[in-house]
Amino acid sequence: MNKRTIYTLPKGTEPNGTNLKALIDLHQSDVSVFYRLESYVDDNPDMGRTSPNELLTTHNFAQYITSINTGYLLGNPVDYKSESKTKALDPITENYNGQTIAELDTELEEDCSMFGQAFENVFTDETSTAMSAKLSVYNTIVVYDNTFKHDKMFALYYSQVVDDKGSDVPNKYDLTIWTDTTISYHTLTKDELTDDPEQAAVPHFFKVVPVVHYMNNRRLKGDYEPVISLIDAYNILQSDRVIDREKLVDAILAFYGSKVSAEDQKAIKDNRVVGLPEGSKAEFIVKQIDEQGADVLRQTLAADIHKFSMTPDLTDETFGAASSGVSILYKLLAFEQNIKTKERLFERSLLNRFALYVTVLSVQSKLTGGNIDIKTVDAIFTRSLPKNNFETSQMINNLEGLVSNETLISQLDFVQDASAEVEKVAEEKPDTGDFATNNFTKETV
Repeated sequence: MNKRTIYTLPKGTEPNGTNLKALIDLHQSDVSVFYRLESYVDDNPDMGRTSPNELLTTHNFAQYITSINTGYLLGNPVDYKSESKTKALDPITENYNGQTIAELDTELEEDCSMFGQAFENVFTDETSTAMSAKLSVYNTIVVYDNTFKHDKMFALYYSQVVDDKGSDVPNKYDLTIWTDTTISYHTLTKDELTDDPEQAAVPHFFKVVPVVHYMNNRRLKGDYEPVISLIDAYNILQSDRVIDREKLVDAILAFYGSKVSAEDQKAIKDNRVVGLPEGSKAEFIVKQIDEQGADVLRQTLAADIHKFSMTPDLTDETFGAASSGVSILYKLLAFEQNIKTKERLFERSLLNRFALYVTVLSVQSKLTGGNIDIKTVDAIFTRSLPKNNFETSQMINNLEGLVSNETLISQLDFVQDASAEVEKVAEEKPDTGDFATNNFTKETV
């Protein structure tokens, strides 16, 4: 796998035919890696086996790793809160809910897990409603300046031009370019850039490039990319074990002390009976298979795949033996640390998206709660992990009076809105003051 970095140009560089052609050529090396990475999720990896007799059994570790990482991070939708104006976020969260943004978040994280990065375009539809769409990693390039701040300069989406017969036209691409002021459409032929005569450049009011770049880690590597060679080794080992079993059926029958004519060979094959003269013998020549050693190697490879991808094997019997939530968390320590890194980078991009939505709704005067300072907004991730509600209830009782009721209620995974739940409790028992037991009236507290 080649090393991937973000694309940079000197600050102030405008997109032109020369630098766009160079960017696309560089990006093609990443595209070849993306195709290979996706082939592992599609259960069709290219492992270099060319002989039709060489069976390849595949075990989809890649899909498992991607599913576990994505589900653990985003199994529960991301929530948004502000230190000072939580209600002011309602217009944006309503917009998110209207387009089921949680599904888009999952798709973006799946791309991050597979390819190491993902891209999202924020735009306004024909009704001037802010919307989001995922862009393909195969066709999208985001370009930053080469200063230490790496500010975003422009984004490019390119697609190969095809002729009337559906064949690719070499070195010719249709382009969409986003800058911090416009969206423009072009055709690139070799290194010559021409404007699309049917689509004029369109100004936008985002004031920044409206393409959000999600990164899985600073090296832009996917979750299962570091263990590709281990997955290959596992598949080859298991394939060879199956091939060995097949070859037992075709084992050579050797005769000692006698000769077998062509007619005898046919009779043996048809009747499955061997008649041998006295003093002779027959036996199959078979390969001695060390099944125990092969299975030890299989288990070692599987353990290394989980270890170095930092993704736990949830089918491991030791998880069932864990007696408490704390025991499980110890087993998930490396996984949790890796997820925290993913979360920080994903949150940064989610807040970039949030800022774009704030700009749209602000221009449209739809922020009924006043302007929103993005620095006060937090994206709240809730881990998709089984919880021991009995232990949680004990903790709530022990902390009652030391921590706010809303914070305590929020620890229960079956409560979606802690603030609303506290209000409901107050409405149902207006004359009680003690949150945990409801034994004291307001006058005695």
